[in-house]
Amino acid sequence: MGLAAHADKHEAHPAAPAYTEPAAQLFINTPLAGPLSKGVIVLPFHTEHMKIVPVYGDAAAHIVPRVGHLHITVDHASWHWVQSNDDYIVIQGLAPGQHHLNIELTEANHHVVSGKELDIAVP
Repeated sequence: MGLAAHADKHEAHPAAPAYTEPAAQLFINTPLAGPLSKGVIVLPFHTEHMKIVPVYGDAAAHIVPRVGHLHITVDHASWHWVQSNDDYIVIQGLAPGQHHLNIELTEANHHVVSGKELDIAVP
């Protein structure tokens, strides 16, 4: 009984994380000129502090180094697709004209941590 009474007198304190990574960042280069001249958007990109891999779910949110993927939306569509590798982003089949891209860097559980918006003219 004495031990239980002693435990009730202390407040619980959350444990500090053992390791904290810097914030993940997304960097997108300009579209490659050659493919764009033929109507194909090819965007080189890279991330820092997050590896792009096809791993999903809450359990994967605790992997170190951090893993995630991209959500890509074109022209404010109500849907997006997932890119889960670090190859260039390739978008084809768009009509000539101005197009808006929203590219989000997300954790494995789809929590958005960074993003970029671009407007690109397809000839």
